[in-house]
Order: sequence, then structure tokens, then C-alpha cells
Amino acid sequence: MTQPLADVRVVELAEGIAGPYCGKLLADFGADVVKVESADGDRTRHRGPFPAEGSDPEQSALFLHLNTNKRSIVGEAGTDPDGDDRVRALLDRADVVITSDPALDADALRRAHPRLVVVSVTSFGLHGPYAGYRGEEIVHYAVGGPMSATGDPEREPVKMGADLGQYQCGTVAAVATLAALGTAARTGAGLTVDLANVDTQIGSIDRRMTYLLYAAYRGENVERTGGYNLSSMPTGCRPALDGHVQVSTLMNWIPRMLQVVDNADMAEIYDAPDFLTDEDVPEVVDAHLLTWTLTRTRQEAMEQAQAEGWPVTAVNRPVDVLGDPHFADRGFFTTVEHPVAGPVRQAGAPIRLADGWTLQGPAPRLGEHRDEIDAELADPGPSADEPAPAVASTAATGADAPLPLEGIRVLDMTVVWAGPYATCLLGDLGADIVRIDNPYIFPSATRGVLPRPPDDLLVDIGGIFGGYPDGEGGDRPWNRIALFNAHARNKRSVTLDLRQDSGREAFLRLVDHCDVLVENNSVELLPKLGLDWDTLHARNDRLIMVRMPSVGLSGPYRDYLGFGVNFEALCGLGALRGYDDADLSENDAVFHMDAASGSAGALATLLALRRRETTGVGELVEVAQTENMLNHIGELLIDADRTGVEHERQGNRHATYAPQGCYRCAGDDAWAVLSITDDDEWDRLVEVLGSPPWAADERFATAEGRREAHDEIDGHLAAWTAGLTPHEVFERCQANGVTAAPVLRELDAFADPHFVARGLFRPNGSPETGEYHHPAHLWRWDGPKLAWGPLPVMGGDNEAVWRDLVGLTAEEYDKLDADGHLSLDYRGPDGASL
Repeated sequence: MTQPLADVRVVELAEGIAGPYCGKLLADFGADVVKVESADGDRTRHRGPFPAEGSDPEQSALFLHLNTNKRSIVGEAGTDPDGDDRVRALLDRADVVITSDPALDADALRRAHPRLVVVSVTSFGLHGPYAGYRGEEIVHYAVGGPMSATGDPEREPVKMGADLGQYQCGTVAAVATLAALGTAARTGAGLTVDLANVDTQIGSIDRRMTYLLYAAYRGENVERTGGYNLSSMPTGCRPALDGHVQVSTLMNWIPRMLQVVDNADMAEIYDAPDFLTDEDVPEVVDAHLLTWTLTRTRQEAMEQAQAEGWPVTAVNRPVDVLGDPHFADRGFFTTVEHPVAGPVRQAGAPIRLADGWTLQGPAPRLGEHRDEIDAELADPGPSADEPAPAVASTAATGADAPLPLEGIRVLDMTVVWAGPYATCLLGDLGADIVRIDNPYIFPSATRGVLPRPPDDLLVDIGGIFGGYPDGEGGDRPWNRIALFNAHARNKRSVTLDLRQDSGREAFLRLVDHCDVLVENNSVELLPKLGLDWDTLHARNDRLIMVRMPSVGLSGPYRDYLGFGVNFEALCGLGALRGYDDADLSENDAVFHMDAASGSAGALATLLALRRRETTGVGELVEVAQTENMLNHIGELLIDADRTGVEHERQGNRHATYAPQGCYRCAGDDAWAVLSITDDDEWDRLVEVLGSPPWAADERFATAEGRREAHDEIDGHLAAWTAGLTPHEVFERCQANGVTAAPVLRELDAFADPHFVARGLFRPNGSPETGEYHHPAHLWRWDGPKLAWGPLPVMGGDNEAVWRDLVGLTAEEYDKLDADGHLSLDYRGPDGASL
């Protein structure tokens, strides 16, 4: 087999992180990506981190990570790439161009190159009131992410660590690129993808989707609660002998926790029938938990807890991950030789499929491939004299064109968030998603905490779960929980008990009609049910099976359990976030892994489908969620390997830019963020401030000086923002080319004029939820309208799928019902509805 994207040609005009990461993903899976840089080079060449002060820009860890397998030329990468003969010739031959300059005229580029897929990756998008505004990681998270609800309620909101949101945006851009290529292949005409970083935050990052549904369901914002929250089911970051561990506990994991902790007093607490409502329980239980964690190293605590199936993980730093036995066993890290930087140890494949990802070459030196590319452009090739294929008109390729996955059926066997989000994105692209639930096994954290939660949980379940419409569970609460509904659109729902022979046989008959199976259960679940890859492949050799284990299908940790927050901690992400003057145990949970894995799962599916067009057979694809996430901190892993540095959390500050922070404004819990990326931008900020005398201090003329005086500058900036609303700070700064933004709460986001203009929220629902506004699609394009189907009701499509699609006879269908497979309710062991 050849790599899935071996026939794709890409011109990368993008700078920064999101666009180049999209290009990296395409290049690493086989695309020929030519990076066009200015004479100074991509700005990430100058950002680092560097191994030492004064290092050559060729040694920037960020650039080395983002640009593997690419070729570099110097040329016009700005608003008029066609003004450069070399770049224009490249665009004539390209399938895709990735841009990051909102001032570039995408429509003009399309007119000049009608078959070209133009993927624009910007902060605020090509259209809307904020189009062209400046953005950085903290801005995207403040406007689009759940920053308003993250951190101590007595302090400023706090961002996630590193640049995770921009990597997530880059993955979504890669999904959009392959979707656009699929549409272009069907129509013969290119199209323009308008992808805004803030849009991907609203619709895919961290907890934002469920927080928005919480606000829609309840008419109120999610409040910051702080990190060290006590609960009768212990959860959070807790100190250990040599650092910290991340603990997660659900109702059905309490017996496992008690087995591990082996504390008679703790066991007695959980024997009481009212432990969930006893106000004294959380504090007492936490004291017992600390007695256990503080007498063990983080690795010891993790191994002992996971041996009993209790999700506890070590909170590692990036440097710790480099020596972790699991990733060593899986051979995850790879080393490539760079002519200037020397041997560079880098993150490996985010997605594993045969002959898929490869690291064939290091990041290029500036302009390294000019002569090579000139020689290629001078060769007209075998098809130069052939007439160009006819290009359909824009009208014919718009809403009337088929969606790229129309005719593809996906079997959804997913839980919680990562897997369901992957199939949600595939449904947006036109796939027929058939979701299977077992009516005898209630999936807590997928359909709610309990099948029928008590009234206090219905009302106060919190923003992560998103709650229930009007705080009411209704007849079937599992159809009304926001955590499930956030990613349930475009899906059909059936029920089946795969533990029964009759259920397994019905399942295999459904497999006959499917193209893809996506699952993210514990790694042994399907094999235990007799539904391993070999069995399914023998049944349907065109089936693609996308497995999304937390840490992989092999390795010492393969059976480890936990949520995204657990494995983020394991991979070094958890140690990178939080206030720089607070203990890690004060961090509240964030869940970058789930949505990040979902978009990677969708990308994996598109890669495998693209290759199946050539091979005619399906394949097994592994998306180890931790390995995908490690690519989101790849530059820190390179830095840690070269220097041994132990990266620490920086709060809202930045390693290079200064000042950067979150500042209180006029109003109730009102905040704005600023990020000054260079000395020229500092000068523009000084103008916005009215050129006060304090700003003339010569120490502030350089980024180094501003970083050293950050506290002092923050005091002045806070005094200025205190007299303005967040939007006044935003508009005054952006009007003068200064990177700033308001911290938007959920209800603010629904009403924001930019999001309204971009159609970022749309009504959706089901007969059991009613209609509420949901975050809509992640990108805008001039291709076919992305699917926007209703939310399913569990079991509501049983007859349509089993009778009409699979073709069961009336007798077979009745037998399936008699065996207890078909249900609108969750059931107890006796078959009675819960």
C-alpha cells in the first residue's frame, strides 16, 4: 500500500501553529507539502523554544515539530501569492492551498485556480464583524473556549496550558481539507473552506459545547468553581510523595477504590445509604484519600489503582513522558537527523494505520528546496498537452453537490465524548451514523450519572454534564442529558445486547451493511464479545475499523481506565496549566483530550476511506488518544529532550510574548485578555493607552525587559482595563492592531454579533428534549450544506434499521424483541424498565 495522501499536492502559505499543523498532518500521511516562506521565514522559526540563547532560527523546537516532511521555498506568501511566478506555478499544480492571512482574497485565488481547494485557517474567519482581527491562543480560548468558567472564582479566569487550542484547530482543518478534497473529486471544482480558530473552540474544545448547552437549557452561565472541589466520589488532582496524581471516581468505581485504599473507616462511610447527600462525607473521604496518596509515589499510586480498575494516573511533566515505559514499549518517539539542529527526538504517529504515517524528513531549512522545485516546475510532465478537465460552475457545486460521505454508513459503538464526537463529525459530512446502545448496561458519563438521577442531581449536575432541559429528567433522562446531546446530531439509535447470541448475530448482519465501525471502549470489550478485527474483517472485508483506545492497543498501560483529564495528566498536559503561584491540586479539570481525539478519529476515518478507494478493502486503524495529544505539545517534548527542562505552568502568561494576561474590567466578573507578540505591537498598545509616562520606561522596549517587569506592567494594565468594559478593551485594541479579546461567558457567546453573523448556533433537539440552540458546524464553506439532523431517541430507530436496512423478517424482528434487545428504556437484570 502507499500512504493515503500520496497523490495530494499542497501549497502551504500559512504561518503560526494551526495552519502549519494541518500541513504537517497532511505531509506526514503522504502529501507533498511545499511551504512558502517570506525572506525572514515562518514566525515560528523565531519563537522557539531554543536549546540556548542566541540559537539559530533553524533550531526552533516549534518549527522543527510543525514542519516535518515539508519542502521550503522563499516566495510571496502574503495577500497576493499569484504575484510570484514560482508560487503561481505551484498553485497551478496544487490540489490544496492552506492560508492564514485573513486579508488574502480567497475568491480571487479560486478564480485564478478553479480546481483548487482553498483552506483558510484564521483567528476569527473570513467573514463576520471580527474578520481580520488579531488572535493568539489566549484570545481564542477567551472568546471561544470555556475560559470564563475555568479557575478560582476569586481570581482571574485561566487558560489551558501551551497552545492546545491551535493544535486542535489544525486537526479540524485537516478534516475539513480531506472533506473538501472528497467534494472536489465528485464535482471537478474546488471550494473555499473558512475555518476560524474561535469557531473550533466553540464547537470542539474542552468543555465548551456542554457549557453552552447548560446555558441553553437553564438560561444561565456556568460559574467558576475552582479546582480543589470535594465530592463524595473523590475526583481531582491530589498530592503524592513525589508530585501529584489525577483521581477520577464514578459510582460504579467506588468498590474498586475501596479495594485499593483498604481503609475500614472509608468503607463504612460508603455503606451508609445517604452518603451521596451527607454534607460531611466529601471532606472525610478526602482526608482518607490523602492518607493513601501521600504515602505513595505517583507511579506507585497509578499502578496500584489501575490494577483494580480505579482511574488514577500520574501527573507527569513533558520530560517525564520521554522516559515513560509505556511509550517506550510502543516505540512512539522517533528521531530524525536535521542538518543544523542535529538528531531531533520527536513525537510519533497520532494515528496508526499500515503504511500511513511516516517521518521521512526533518523540518526544512529556509528555502532549502528552491532548486529542486524549480526543476520540477520546468518539467511540463506527461499531461501538459492534455486539455484541463471541465470545471463545473460554482452554482452546480454548491448546496446541490453531494456531501463527501454521502453513501457511507458508520456503526457507532462509542462512549462518553471522544468516540461520539468523531462520529458526530462524520455525520456532519453526510455519513449515515447508526449508534448501538445496550439497554441492560447504563453507560454512566455517556448518558448521565444515573439512569434516573435524584432531583438535586437533575438541577445541580454541573456544566461538564451540561444538565437537563429545565432541570427535569422527563420520562427518559438519558435522552435529555447535554453531555450526550452535544454530539448526537445526525445519528440513528438502535438497541442490542451483544452478550446474547441472537444479539451478536444481528450485529454481524448489520456489519454487512456498514463501511466503518468506530469504537472507544475498553480494549478487551469487543474481543471478549467475539467481535475482534479478524472476525469483522472476515465478515465484511470492506469494513474499516477505527479503534480509539486511551493509551493504545498494546503496551503496559493498555488496560488503564480514565477520562481525558487522567490521560492529559499522564501525558504532561496537566502539569502545564494553572496559576503559576498555586499548587497543581488547585487546578479544576479540563478535557482537551476528548474533543481532540474526536477530530483525530474523524481524520483517521477519512484517511482510511480515501485509501479504500484504491485498495477496495478496509483496514484496522488505531487512534491512541494519548499519542494524538502528545503531538499537541510536540515542541515541548523536543525542548525537554534537548535541554532536560522541567516545563512549568505559566498561568495566563506566555514564554515569549509579553505582556500577556487576563485583566479585570468594569462590570460583574468581567475580564479581557491581551497578548503583545512583538515590540511593534507594544508600541501600538502604548498608543491605545494614551502614551502614559510609565510606558516610556526603556525597560519595556524589548520583550525580555517586559517579561522581567511583567508584574509591574500588569498593574498598570489592570488599572486601565478597570475603567472599561471587556468589549471596549477589545475594540480599542483591535482597531489599533493589538491582540485582545473579551472573555465571553456562555450567554454572551450566544448573543455575540460575530457568531450570529457566522451562523455558529442553530436550533436542534428531539421530541424528548424540545429545541434549543446548539453549537453548529466547525467551518463554513461554499460546498454542500453540512448535515444538521435531529437528536436521536434511544432505540427510536430500531424498526427502520433492523427491518428496512438489515432486512430482518417480521418473525426475526419479533424474536429480537422477545429476547429483550429492543427497548426505549434502560432495563434491570430482570428486564424491567429502570
